[in-house]
Amino acid sequence: MSDLVYLKDDGVNAVSPAFAARFATAKAHYFSRNPELWPVFREPGFATLNEFRARGLAPDARLNAWPDGRARLADLCETMPVPQAMRAPGEPMTELLFAGALSKDWENPSSVENVITMSADPAIYGAQMGILANPNLVYSEYAGVAEELEKKVVRQIALLAGYDPHRATGIFTQGGTFCNLYGYLLGIRKSLPEAKHKGLGHYQDYRIINSQGGHYSNITNLSLLGVDIENKTIRIQVGENNDIDLVDLERTLTACFALKHVVPTIMLTMGTTDTFGVDQVKPVVELRDRLCERFEVAVKPHIHVDAAIGWSMIFFLDYDFAANPLAINAATLAGIERNVTRFAELKYADSFTVDFQKWGYVPYTSSLVMIKEQDDLKAMENDPENFSYFERDIQGQTHLQSTIECSRGASGLFGAYAALNYMGVEGYRTVLAHCLQNANYFRFRLSQLGNVKLVAQENQGPSVGFKIYNPEWVSDPEAEFTFELARSADPAYKARLQRNTDYHRDLFKHRGKVGLFTNWVEAVAHSEYDERGKYSYIAGEKAVFMNPACGREQIDAFIEHIRG
Repeated sequence: MSDLVYLKDDGVNAVSPAFAARFATAKAHYFSRNPELWPVFREPGFATLNEFRARGLAPDARLNAWPDGRARLADLCETMPVPQAMRAPGEPMTELLFAGALSKDWENPSSVENVITMSADPAIYGAQMGILANPNLVYSEYAGVAEELEKKVVRQIALLAGYDPHRATGIFTQGGTFCNLYGYLLGIRKSLPEAKHKGLGHYQDYRIINSQGGHYSNITNLSLLGVDIENKTIRIQVGENNDIDLVDLERTLTACFALKHVVPTIMLTMGTTDTFGVDQVKPVVELRDRLCERFEVAVKPHIHVDAAIGWSMIFFLDYDFAANPLAINAATLAGIERNVTRFAELKYADSFTVDFQKWGYVPYTSSLVMIKEQDDLKAMENDPENFSYFERDIQGQTHLQSTIECSRGASGLFGAYAALNYMGVEGYRTVLAHCLQNANYFRFRLSQLGNVKLVAQENQGPSVGFKIYNPEWVSDPEAEFTFELARSADPAYKARLQRNTDYHRDLFKHRGKVGLFTNWVEAVAHSEYDERGKYSYIAGEKAVFMNPACGREQIDAFIEHIRG
């Protein structure tokens, strides 16, 4: 997308009447909290909570808008014992309702701070069904038929991503961090099998590889595993769009194999948090296979993809871009098609992370680690004697011996199943396209201001990173950003960079919450690498358009407020 279609004119960003009608239907069916469609919302507490949140109040107005809000908050902050007396079931639990209503309001149309959004009505319904049934997915005797529901969702995601549903497997777990932990562990257990009993300290010559553009859990998980991060982890450089540098990766992996270092895992990312950088997977798999053959590496590095944010793009893998049946606008259609070429490569990964709780519109927590070859889980199995209080004949029928958890709740599974199978591919495509059309419209409006630099402009995800410059100092934002990228020890460079950052930061802090609730990011971009591979972070602002309630009214209000 080198010509940046979304910047051409207002026409390529226009919403067609056909798409608008289709989205209105999807929103009414799945994001309305309508008790006529979803009777669960008729419960008095739920109804009160939803009524309050539907008002879309500004963050600083919510507390005072709740009856006795400040007194309620003060009461919650008090240290109080558990009541001695029992409470009647019909008696209102006002503290509970207050805490729920005044939690972060993701239903507000202006909420675009991060990769979090409101949950879909069917997902809430499904999650509550899972809570009511209360199965434990860790063991078939404790899960019952819920175990088959998990297997069905795994097969559905396998089919969407291009895995063989008969060979793949998956585990619902507690968030994307745990999914990525499984990714590391699968590689470690396959390449360093004695680590299960002797720890990673037993091995001296191993290296874990991940990307500098990856989520912070890519590092915190290594600390949890006891990896010597400073000496045993290699972080690969990224390009200007925050995708992994294949040249640096090849150089690094070649050196590791030449020095006889074992490489258990290579961690990739498809959809970085701040700019939606998407790594290529197929070239990494081909590189790994070629170098393993060259250096006679017996156990190949396990390639795990953190697709927690970007996984939803797989709904478009078989979309007819020529016919464009959803009537997606030209700018967004081009961006989705570009993404599809990358996400079609997800099928080459050995495992990947799916966060239904992000761009899948399912309540927390709902995360799934997908594994291409179910036999890989055999390397994760712990000793059977550790599971003496489970029936031995049943143990092998489940993931019991291979999971990190001893308890795996099913609310995330039930919510995911309900969302997938109520909304379907068409529903997801419609809602995702609405969000991406918003993102492109926001990019277009920002570009009209004349003093804004859009970061990682070719990335076509929901995340929009940008920098605002003082027009009295900067006449060409592109040239100024290029200057900032050229990392330098010169005090004049540092002073100019700090001046620009302070200007934008002051605008952000004093602007107020108007139109869009954006987020400040200390690393919306990074400088070029110096001769030692060092780089600096460049701060800025971002908005993430995953919220189906957000529309052009909020975007226009934000832009007009910036203009003053």
